[in-house]
Amino acid sequence: MNSKHWERDREARREAIEKIGVGHTIKSVEVDRHHKNGPEIHEISDTGIITIFNKTTRKMITQLIARPAQITRYFTEGEIIPKNVLRLARQHQELGLNYL
Repeated sequence: MNSKHWERDREARREAIEKIGVGHTIKSVEVDRHHKNGPEIHEISDTGIITIFNKTTRKMITQLIARPAQITRYFTEGEIIPKNVLRLARQHQELGLNYL
């Protein structure tokens, strides 16, 4: 199940992500931004896609084509950040895909 925002407003991004491929989750992080709908789960994939879900409902809120810095923020000091994911994120950024 997806949010209305995703279905209504993100067609170009959805199409780009379909071409890139969602890939497989390499890391999952709980994020609490004190949103009225509660905390989120952010899943980072091996193709540089971040999928954000509502923690309670598991409804997908959105997907992002990540920049390298976004991916880096999800890893704590001492964790190994997969270089191939950062490389893909850099390529996506050079193509301007993260602005869709």
